[in-house]
Amino acid sequence: MSPLYRHAWVLFIVVTVANGAIWWWRGRAEILRDPSLADGYQTLIRGGLVFGNVPWLVMGAGVVVGGVPSVFHYFNPENGPWVVFWYITVVVLWILFAYWIYLRGGAETLLRYPGLLNIRSREPWVLKTLIALMLMGGIAGLAAMVFGDIEVPG
Repeated sequence: MSPLYRHAWVLFIVVTVANGAIWWWRGRAEILRDPSLADGYQTLIRGGLVFGNVPWLVMGAGVVVGGVPSVFHYFNPENGPWVVFWYITVVVLWILFAYWIYLRGGAETLLRYPGLLNIRSREPWVLKTLIALMLMGGIAGLAAMVFGDIEVPG
């Protein structure tokens, strides 16, 4: 198995960190207009970086110390306990995210910080609908991985 496939989780971390840098770059103009937003941007971006990297760190731990041969093995939960732990981690993060968005004012909070999301509407129901669609897509993808018995490439 190619080292790229074995260590693709590192690329996923790099992409997540790059997204955080983009969010910060987009938020700078807003912070210049209203410096009171700086702490909120920092909190949201740090949270996005921490929670966004948890699945990739779990995946990396499985590859480095758990004996998972490559990231392709994460497409099928029958590939061991580290893979199952990754699935559990993803589901728990989705639940926490949904709780924050729908029950703790997360949608409203995100809309107060332009540049974090590229949506034109400032209506929380629009963001909540988009997030519901995202979560449904993620659930469908996860279900396909769980029930699809996906073969690991060679």
